[in-house]
Amino acid sequence: MTNNASTQTASFNGPWSSTGRLFDRYPIIAAALAFAFFWLHRSQVFSGDGNQLSRFLEDDIWMVQSELLSHATLQAVYQLLTPLGWNSLSVMNLISCLAGAAAVWAVLIFNRECCGCDPLWSLALFFSSGFLILSCGHTEYYTMFIATLFLFGLYGVRYLNNQASSTQAGLAYSLGLWMHLGILFAAPAVLLLPILKKRMSDYKGLAIGLSPCLAAYLFREFSFMLGIEIKGLSPDTNFVPLFPDPTGVRFYGMFEWGHLVDILYAWTMRSWIFWPVILLSITLFGRQTILRKDRVFLLVSALCFTLLALVWHPNLGVEQDWDLFSFEAAPCLLLVLTYLPDFLKTSFRRWALAIPIAASFLIVYAQIAEEARFGRRAMGAAKIELSQPIDSLIRFNGAIKDADIPVIRQGGYEIRIIDRTNRNAYLRYAAVVSGETTLVPIKIQQTTP
Repeated sequence: MTNNASTQTASFNGPWSSTGRLFDRYPIIAAALAFAFFWLHRSQVFSGDGNQLSRFLEDDIWMVQSELLSHATLQAVYQLLTPLGWNSLSVMNLISCLAGAAAVWAVLIFNRECCGCDPLWSLALFFSSGFLILSCGHTEYYTMFIATLFLFGLYGVRYLNNQASSTQAGLAYSLGLWMHLGILFAAPAVLLLPILKKRMSDYKGLAIGLSPCLAAYLFREFSFMLGIEIKGLSPDTNFVPLFPDPTGVRFYGMFEWGHLVDILYAWTMRSWIFWPVILLSITLFGRQTILRKDRVFLLVSALCFTLLALVWHPNLGVEQDWDLFSFEAAPCLLLVLTYLPDFLKTSFRRWALAIPIAASFLIVYAQIAEEARFGRRAMGAAKIELSQPIDSLIRFNGAIKDADIPVIRQGGYEIRIIDRTNRNAYLRYAAVVSGETTLVPIKIQQTTP
């Protein structure tokens, strides 16, 4: 028995399921089935900044400063599907579910190329983590970004294994940056790649691959010259202060208990399994195993995002902003997969891993089932009947709507109508019923000259 962990091409000869063999050969099938699961369990509530993003979509805003390509993707799909009766929530659901399926595909490709064990283990780890919440129609940008992080991890390891060029690894990083500027924290990982491979000449190709990052910077800074408006969603710098904030804008200082509690909460939400498995594997197979070049790359990536989780402030509270701290889990999962061939060799360790996976999945599933609101998804229609035509602004629960809404979720709504013509405002409350059109009559009062 050897203490050396398996190489990148090692194959696990333990028990394989027939389903695992199918998914290993055709990962697209697993991704398609995952999408169906995600869509069935899509969230029916706005999380984090979801409500504000919904208004950005309805207001035809195409660019957000920290998530350039992510928001542009949402807006493009929104413009495409709105004529078919889709609303902003459904569009965000769709994009997150598709991105989740793409993440599953990338994880399975990584498993096949760098792990060699039954892919059901990789899927189990994915589905037992916060990735499941993000993939089930999460109403933020982060699922798209997570998918690009898996792609970046895949191409970084491919480069180290002579299966991809440094340019391709750089392009994967650049795609992640266009999706979310948070990947800037992982800059040390991408710059470390040629050093790990001991091929300094590859920095030229890496620079070519990273050139879209410069394009993103120039686009942000000079978009006004193109007549493009870029909206701000959150501050570019939002660090936790070293000491308590006397203004109360920040919830805590760096060394307060509240900060530690939030760090632990975010860690459990993204996965409380990955790091223990990594540390246990290093203990079992020797400290030298973590020095393998692909593992060093993934470890540095994970630690860079750990730094983000330690120093960034959750403006909405960690219960709503935990997804911002989920980035670390992507390289962590890939790092776990590199150890799986050795870790799963004994029945005891397989059970030791399967039990917490099952427990974690049940905990996560309870949350996505609650947010899916099964049995409470019925749709109706609503129509504002104005006694005379006016220039108006109509908001349902704060979201801008047209007077005729062919598809809207059943439930109670606060409706505000701003009469720009007569400078009046109207407030109404209405209940939308499944399968019916709710009429909201408004008698317009003309202002006396």
